[in-house]
Amino acid sequence: MKHNEYPITLTNFPRFGLNGSTTPEYPRSGPQLESQFISDETTTQRTRYISTAKNIRARRGRKVQINVPVFRDEKTPWPFHDPSVDCNLRSFPEDDEPHEGTAKTNHIYMDAQPFGSGTCCLQVTMQASNIDEARKLYDRLIPLAPIMLALTAATPIYKGFLADTDARWNTLVGASDDRIEKEIEEKILSPRFGGNTSYISPDPRLRVQHNNHSMPIPLEIKQKLIAGGMDDLLASHFARILIRDPLILCAEDLDRPDLTTSNLFEMFQGLNWQPLRFKPPPPRNIHDIGWRVEFRSMEVQPTDFENAAFAVFVILLTRAVLAFDVDFYMPISMVEENMETAQARDAVNRREFYFSANWMIDNANQVPVSGSADNPCIAPSTIPPCTAQNSPTNADGPLASSESDKSTPDCPYSSPTGNHTTYPPTPISTLINGPPSQAPNILAPGLLPLIKRYLATLSTTMLTPAQRAGLEPYLDLVSRRANGLDVTPATRIREIVRQNKEYTGDSRVGKEAEWSVVNEMGIGDSGTGLGNSGSVAAA
Repeated sequence: MKHNEYPITLTNFPRFGLNGSTTPEYPRSGPQLESQFISDETTTQRTRYISTAKNIRARRGRKVQINVPVFRDEKTPWPFHDPSVDCNLRSFPEDDEPHEGTAKTNHIYMDAQPFGSGTCCLQVTMQASNIDEARKLYDRLIPLAPIMLALTAATPIYKGFLADTDARWNTLVGASDDRIEKEIEEKILSPRFGGNTSYISPDPRLRVQHNNHSMPIPLEIKQKLIAGGMDDLLASHFARILIRDPLILCAEDLDRPDLTTSNLFEMFQGLNWQPLRFKPPPPRNIHDIGWRVEFRSMEVQPTDFENAAFAVFVILLTRAVLAFDVDFYMPISMVEENMETAQARDAVNRREFYFSANWMIDNANQVPVSGSADNPCIAPSTIPPCTAQNSPTNADGPLASSESDKSTPDCPYSSPTGNHTTYPPTPISTLINGPPSQAPNILAPGLLPLIKRYLATLSTTMLTPAQRAGLEPYLDLVSRRANGLDVTPATRIREIVRQNKEYTGDSRVGKEAEWSVVNEMGIGDSGTGLGNSGSVAAA
C-alpha cells in the first residue's frame, strides 16, 4: 500500500455498485456476473468464485434478487424507486427482471452475488477435544447467533443508500439463493445461505420440538448415512446438506474420486453457509486437526479492539458453557425469527429476542448459594418444584412423546433432568448483563456474569491476575454495547451520514458522506485519521 493508504475493516463499501466506487473502474454488465451495477472485475478471477456466481444464476434461471428496505428519512422520495436501476439497459435477457417486479418498491435493489459475498464478517473457529464436545458446542451456540449479529451490526448502507436495516445477513441469503421457484413455494429447500436447520448433540435435554425447521429431511440420503454408521441426529444434519446440487465440481473428482480426501464432501459442506458450521477433521489429518465449530454470524467491526473484544467474548462463553454444562435449547424456528429481528435498525436497544427464561448452571457442585453479579446463579433451593421429566430416547437420539409433552405444559423452570418450556421476548441487555431485579420470571443469570463465574474458578496458574485484568476492557465493551452505552457501528455510521453537510435527508449517501464514514469509522477510531490527504481503493 501507499504511505497514505490504510486497510479498513468495514462490512461493506458504502457506495459499492455506483459509478466511481472502485479504483480502477471497469465497465459493468460483464458476461460473468451480468450485473448492471458492478463489473466482473469485482470478483476475484479464481475459478471457484467465478463459477459459483455463474452457477447460482444458472441453477435458479435468473439473476439473484436482493432487496433491502430503504431508510425513510425526511426527504426520501416515497414511494421509493431505486434510481440507480438503468431502465434502458438491455445487455442480457435478465435485464428485464427489474421491470418485472424483482426490484421492489421502497427497497434498494442489487443483482449479483458480490453484493452479499463481498460483505465481511468476524468469524471465530473453535477446535473441540472430540466429536461429542463439538456437537455440544454447536448446539449451545446456535441460539446465540442472532444475539451476536445484533450486537455487532455494522451494515446500514447499500449501494449509496441508507437502509432500514443494520446487518448484512439477508443480503447474503439473497446473494447465494440458487433455488428455483418451486423449491421456494413448496419449501423443498431452505436458502443455501441461511439459518441452521437442526441441533445435533445427543443431549437428553434436546426435544423433538426444538428441531422444528420447515425444511424436509431427505429420508433416502438420511437412511444411507445411518447405514454407514451415523446416528439419527447427525444423519439428519448432513442429509440436508447433501441434498443440494453442488455449485462447483472438478472433473477429476467425478472421473477418479479420491476417497482419501474430503474434496467431494467440501463441495457440498463448503457451499452451505449457516451461522454455525460443524467441521469434521480432514481424512488425511497429518496436522492433527480436530473437530471444529465455526461461529459465523458476527459482523466485522471497524477497529481491532472491537473485533478482539467479540472474539474473546465468544471464546470465553464457549468455555463457560462447556464447563457448567449450560444449555440454551429453544425451537429452531424461534432462532430463525431472532435472525430476522437482529437485522432491524438498532435491534440491540429497540427489539427483544426469544430466549430461554431459565437457563442456568444445572451442576449442583457449581451452583453458588445465591445469585449476584459475582455469583450469577440461583441456588437449587430457590427453584419451585415442577413436573419436568426426561424426554424419552432411543438408539437414534432423543425423542419426546405426546404424553410427556403434555405433562409439562407451563413449567417455567429447568433442572438437570428437565426441559425448557418458556422463551419470552427478552432485551439483549438482560441476556448479556443479567435480568433486573424487577424481572422475577427470568431466572437466567446473564452471559457475562456466567463468564465471570467461570473465570473465578480458574487457578492463578491458569489465569494470572494480570491476564484476568487484561480481559476486562473486552468484556466491558460487550456489556456497554448490550446496554446501549456503546452504540453499534451501524448506528455510528448512520449518524455520521446524517450529520454530514452534503446529506440532504433523502437517504442518499454521497461521496463526501462516504469519505466521512471511511475516515471516522475505519481510520479515525484508530487515531490515524487521514484528513483529506488519504485515498481509499476498493475492488
